[in-house]
Amino acid sequence: MAARATNAGDYQQHPLPLHQQQQQQQQQQQPHSLTHNYARSSPSAGSYDAHAHPHAAHQHQQQLPHSHTHPHAAHQHAAHPHPHPHPHPHAPANYQSYSGPAGSSAVNSPYLSADQYTAAAAGPSSASSAQRSAMANTPLGLADIRPRADSTPSDVAYESNTQAGPSNYLAPWALYAFDWCKWQPQGNSAGKVAVGSYLEDGHNYIQILDTQIVNRGSPRISLEFNRIAEATHSYPVTRLLWEPPSAKKQSTDLLATSGDHLRLWSLPTDSPSLQPSSTIGRREAIPTKLTPLALLSNSKTPEHTAPLTSLDWNMLSPSLIITSSIDTTCTIWDIPQLTAKTQLIAHDKEVYDVRFCANSVDVFVSCGQDGSVRMFDLRSLEHSTIIYEPTVKDERAANGARPLSPTLAQQTMSHPPPLMRLATSPHDTNLLATFAQDSNVVRILDVRQPGQALLELRGHSGAVNSVEWSPTRRGVLTTGGDDCQVLLWDLINSASTYGGGPPSSVRNPISAWQCPYEVGNLGWVPHLQSHDGGDWLGVCAGRGVWGVRL
Repeated sequence: MAARATNAGDYQQHPLPLHQQQQQQQQQQQPHSLTHNYARSSPSAGSYDAHAHPHAAHQHQQQLPHSHTHPHAAHQHAAHPHPHPHPHPHAPANYQSYSGPAGSSAVNSPYLSADQYTAAAAGPSSASSAQRSAMANTPLGLADIRPRADSTPSDVAYESNTQAGPSNYLAPWALYAFDWCKWQPQGNSAGKVAVGSYLEDGHNYIQILDTQIVNRGSPRISLEFNRIAEATHSYPVTRLLWEPPSAKKQSTDLLATSGDHLRLWSLPTDSPSLQPSSTIGRREAIPTKLTPLALLSNSKTPEHTAPLTSLDWNMLSPSLIITSSIDTTCTIWDIPQLTAKTQLIAHDKEVYDVRFCANSVDVFVSCGQDGSVRMFDLRSLEHSTIIYEPTVKDERAANGARPLSPTLAQQTMSHPPPLMRLATSPHDTNLLATFAQDSNVVRILDVRQPGQALLELRGHSGAVNSVEWSPTRRGVLTTGGDDCQVLLWDLINSASTYGGGPPSSVRNPISAWQCPYEVGNLGWVPHLQSHDGGDWLGVCAGRGVWGVRL
């Protein structure tokens, strides 16, 4: 039987076809506690010996996940950075509507048709395919979805970061990991923001920013970011998340990060409370240090652990975190006990992302290097369901006349392009979004219709790097990519035609915002909505974070 979701009647009513199910003899186990003293120095990912164990077997074999090793590229530590991109010459302050006439002018007009946007979006900021191909084989497989800004730490002090402006914060190094705290903020705060660096060496960083609302109730409303806490992180931060809200307490100081290990952090309660100032990005006070609480390894030998590519925190049961790894496994963690509850071999190759499905503590989906999206149910791990597996033919058709990158072009029909990231809808249990490596198309999948995409979102002229669903608006999501564009999509109310009448399964973006740099990550601002001038979005690109009003 196919994996079925908890609290989702549609799963029970629409069982998945047997021919789409893959028989897997995954072992559910109760590993020993895999945490160890945080005070010991963490080994770099480079110390993980790719030859210490045999290569991972296929999923139909019964093996302990710990016997698996990550692929041959794992001995590499991180990708070389790309040159710092130049700011895009056209960077309007707000979103641009797509509802304008097709005859309006291209770049400077606030209204762009889909065809005009496609031509205008390809600017000098886009990285060349040669640059992308040089980063295609990083150990985490994240080279094409992390920012390609200069990752060298800046020697310039915070006080001289004069490029920052309203609703903007600049860090001294390239950023990738990003999360806006979803707990209700107090006073004039818009909530806390956590950011993490992606540097090629073993010295990375986490920063906690406090956001204050400036000119609330005015057309000039903006956000101000102030650094209140920080910590060092030995490996690039592949994902970080604040603890999700719960009815048991009023606020949180708990943060989780993935990289070389799963790490838990606490924000000290005496963190400096900063008032808005006239200088954005300036150090207003000495930040406190995040308190490390635990370091959890997905291996019995922490000195030889496979790096983690992502994590997700269960919204219904905040005691559960799931992680994905390049050693082909996914691990469910019991946070109060600091132990691994279940570890399973999820894919044939590296797993790049993992998400719990909405309204479920048991059902999750994952994607990875093998090019598939798979769904699992913790109550029945004997089987998994392949939801989607794109082909190179699909990618060529989706990219149209746009040349495929060398990475994608070398794929064959028997080796689908890797799927880099996915996002599950918080409103529709059956819907999720994903994109392939070097692809400018986001695909919407329905788990009740495995094997094909329900919708295709076309509008980017460069590779997509991030996709996030709106937490408050059903069917609304946003994407960011190498074309320096942040696109907004409405799957319910937007027109289904694109450029003169392709299939109804294709959707147009409804609006766009031009970022000065290639967009690496996105996050909705959870508590700034209509009474504050509309929805707000956090954009992470280059060394900066932007607060964008939709």
